[in-house]
Order: sequence, then structure tokens, then C-alpha cells
Amino acid sequence: MSTNNNIRKLAEMNGKGESKAMLNILEHSLTDDEAGFILNFPAPAEEVAARLGMSQQEVEDKILDLARRGLLVRSRKGYRYPRDPGTLHDNILSSAPQYIPEGIDKLWMKLYEGEQWWREIGETLASYGLLVMRAIPAEKSLGPGTELMPCESMTKIIEENHDLISVRNCCCRVGAKKCHYPLDVCIQFKGRAEYDIYRGSGRKASADEAVSVALKGVGSGLVPTVTNVSVIDNLEFICFCCGCCCVVLDPLFRLQKVFDVIAPSRFEAKINPEKCNGCRHCVPRCQFGAIEMKPIAGEMKAVIDPDKCVGCGVCEISCVPGAITMEEIRPPEFIPETITGPSAIIH
Repeated sequence: MSTNNNIRKLAEMNGKGESKAMLNILEHSLTDDEAGFILNFPAPAEEVAARLGMSQQEVEDKILDLARRGLLVRSRKGYRYPRDPGTLHDNILSSAPQYIPEGIDKLWMKLYEGEQWWREIGETLASYGLLVMRAIPAEKSLGPGTELMPCESMTKIIEENHDLISVRNCCCRVGAKKCHYPLDVCIQFKGRAEYDIYRGSGRKASADEAVSVALKGVGSGLVPTVTNVSVIDNLEFICFCCGCCCVVLDPLFRLQKVFDVIAPSRFEAKINPEKCNGCRHCVPRCQFGAIEMKPIAGEMKAVIDPDKCVGCGVCEISCVPGAITMEEIRPPEFIPETITGPSAIIH
């Protein structure tokens, strides 16, 4: 395929005008005429219609088509092209399956691996010095009587947003295809949910359905994460992450900078060696590699590295002998009220 001028301009807007992989992604995703249409935004539909000699309805229909494909996103200034490559990645790969171009996942992986986009992501995130995301505990992993703040309870977050919830596929696992964890566990609220439903990338869900999705996510071994703020009204999603596909976790693991960006929950897993039977089931369940088997009194037992534990409780759920417990080790004020930083990383 030859690269056309308008497509190259979009790649330049992504900061990747010389990236062969990005140019291939865009050429595979849209025509040069469509790229030219996109370059008219942000602007009101009626203004674009007058500029291009189209009816307003034709413009609005084209906006919807491009939004369904992840090539236009909503912003405070109206529809616009997603300049941040991560936003473009997430929108294209979280689209409804019929709108995702065949083979686009492999092209994204050529950018990610072949041009080391993963390193750029990890180093950029770590450079801000912000704990942007936070693990939240699986509620079934906590002992009776444990009190959670609303911002760290999946159930309460979902109930708070019961009027508008969407569930969509995880863009990271759709793109990377490195594991067999469930796809349809990405839960969105507020404007994110409304936009998902508008473009057909997510389905509207009731609070009960969303709770079932959350239970499926943690039950399969995925780590629930949210924005690291205590004000529940500022939480617009619950992600269920795996270390192999997540375009946040995977780069940070490779650079050994996970805890420069991801905050743990207020809890930490503890193992009672007397109850541990050495079954090893908890070891692969930990996405953060915090559990390993070590000899204790002549027997192999599971041992937790507290420096790697994010307090998600996924290991506790799988512990048949009940050797793992979750202990509260951080105060409520550990979770900040706000985060300031570049809009591209503040969810």
C-alpha cells in the first residue's frame, strides 16, 4: 500500500509520521479521503458540512461510522482524531468486532514490539511520577466485617453508577492475544459508557449484570484496577488486567517500574505456612509475580513478596486450604482525592 498525504498527516498528529508501523495501521483502517474528512475536526457538524458541500446529516452519519471504527472520539471541543497513539489503539481495538479491520491486531503488535512502542509507553508513564491507577481488592477475598471505602469496592462503584453502565471487550487482549482470559470484562461508566453505547463498542448493562462481569473477571484471575482517586464520582471505569497483554502493565513489568505508576490497594496478602499445603495454585494466579514456592521446615510452601503484592486478593480466592488472608495495612488517606497530570494518562 502507498501512503497518502492525509493519512501521513494523521500519523504526524500521533507523533509517528516516520513510523512504518503506524502508517500501515492507518492505511489498514481508513482511506485517504476519510483521513481528509477527519482533518476537518474538531468543528461543529454544520461547519464541516458547509466546508465540504455535504448535508449535515451526511456529516453526522460519517461521524458515527468513523466513531464506530475508533477513528473519531468525543472531546470538550467536539469530535476529534485521537492524537495519543494509546487512545487510538484502545478505540480501534475495543470497537465492535465487525468494525475492527482484519489483521489490525498484528499491525499494532508490530508497532508495540517491532518499533518498541512498549518501551515508550512504560518510560513515559513512569516519567510523570504519578500513581495513576490503583488495584482494588476482590471483595470475596476479604474477611467478614471488613469495611471498604466506596472507591475501593467494585460493588459500590457499580451501584453508584447503576443508571448508565457499559460492558465491552478489553482492547489490550483483543490486540495482543497472548492469553485465554475473558475479553468482555471492561466496565465503563458515565461519559465513557454513553460513548460506548453510541458507537456500539459496548452493551448497556444493569448493575446486577456488571457485578456478575466483575466476579467473572476476578474469578478468572484478572486484577481489578481503577483510577487512583478516592472520590467515587471520578471513577469512570473498572479494568480487569492481565500482565501479559495490558499495554500499561506489560511495559511497566519489562522496565521494572510497576510501582512507579500503579498503586496497591490498602490490603496485602499474608500466607500462614502451617495451613499452606504446597499446591502451588496461587503462584500462576498472581499477575505481579509476588508468590513463589520456598522450602519451609523441609516442605515447599507459598511465600509472598510484600514488595510485589498489589493487594488484589485474587490469590486468596483460589486458596483451597485457606492459608491466605488479606490484611489492611494502609490507612484510608493512602488513596488521594485527586490526581493532576497529562490528560492522556488521567482516565
